Amino acid sequence: MKKYEALVIFSPSVTGLDTKNAFEELAKKSGGNILNRVEMGKRFLGYPVKKSKEGYVVAFDFELMPDKVAELKRSLDLNEDVLKYTIVIKETSKAAIKLGAAPAEKR
Repeated sequence: MKKYEALVIFSPSVTGLDTKNAFEELAKKSGGNILNRVEMGKRFLGYPVKKSKEGYVVAFDFELMPDKVAELKRSLDLNEDVLKYTIVIKETSKAAIKLGAAPAEKR
């Protein structure tokens, strides 16, 4: 299983408990495991998305098989409460250390 991060913007009428259940159910149906959830609350959006000027933003860390990501994205696309989302692969710790530990060039 790979680790992923997802940032999901739900309809502003959705409450925190609804968001937790909605995304966790979709991830578990795809064979995933939720590691962490951070609720950022209601936020004003930079531009209207699906005729909504604000949304309820939640960040998720989860594990999922790479071949099941497309299934999860399809489920999110069909969910009417999801305004927008993005899913990215979490960096491995070795790669993050290598990127962060690179010395700066001297002039």
